[in-house]
Amino acid sequence: MSVRADNIIQFPVHRRIEVRGCPHCGRRSDVWQIGRLLWAYCEAHELRWVVANYESVTRATINRRELRKGLEFLSAFVEVSR
Repeated sequence: MSVRADNIIQFPVHRRIEVRGCPHCGRRSDVWQIGRLLWAYCEAHELRWVVANYESVTRATINRRELRKGLEFLSAFVEVSR
């Protein structure tokens, strides 16, 4: 059994109302997995939102290069939540 660090704050995905698409156009351009969260985004309106939480993802399974590319790409988008 793996032990969780006590300094990690859990991302409250379960409390959010699911955002299915861009609030402006209802579409999504694509998705990008960053760590354990799957983010959808709309390039036309520069918005991003969480669509899934993969709790089974561990630090050992994260591709650091892809993580950095995703963070750099989505950092310019505004996060949408309800």
